[in-house]
Amino acid sequence: MQREDSETRRGNRFWPAVHAVFSLPLLRRWICWRGRRNGKKVAITFDDGPNPHTTPHVLRILRESGVRCTFFVLGREAAKHPYMLTPIAASGHEIGLHGYDHTGREFREQIRRCERELGRHVTCAGLFRPAMGRRGACHIPWLCLRGYTTVLWTFDAFDSMRHEGKHTAAPDYDRIRAGDIVLMHDDNPVCVAELLALIESLRKRGLQPTTVSDLIA
Repeated sequence: MQREDSETRRGNRFWPAVHAVFSLPLLRRWICWRGRRNGKKVAITFDDGPNPHTTPHVLRILRESGVRCTFFVLGREAAKHPYMLTPIAASGHEIGLHGYDHTGREFREQIRRCERELGRHVTCAGLFRPAMGRRGACHIPWLCLRGYTTVLWTFDAFDSMRHEGKHTAAPDYDRIRAGDIVLMHDDNPVCVAELLALIESLRKRGLQPTTVSDLIA
């Protein structure tokens, strides 16, 4: 138990340092966990869509709140619901890639397949989020040369896991800080139910929800 506690303490020191390094302007174009802490912006991001049942409700809440965000789209879902991509882009949100089938297998072909699928309908923002946040070091330079920034996150809403019964604790949205990148999923009703509360929590503390590109610009 003592060893685990020691490893946890080292991890608690290690990751904030990594996040800080990759928040620097030159390096955050390769891989980004967060933006600057001395600003007012927070990026809200959505994975695993588009979903014809829940994404329209997410878009409605964002429209009524006057908020633009970033959607990391699965190529498989875009192929099934291509009509969902246009309203996302038309509302001023940006669209990034999240792989084709959420497995990470045949990585480069998945990226190319996503590019072909999305390219028929919308323009990609040059952002990529790996499935489950698992990134191979060898893939990041390839992505960067292809024009992509790999985007991770610093705050997980666990909305998808709570919807699936794999996680029970609701997050404290008041803990979100300037520069954070928030992970949600627009394919489940928990996200729809809590999105407005997240936006209100940010605004009451003077924080501005925005897109990833705006956060790291």
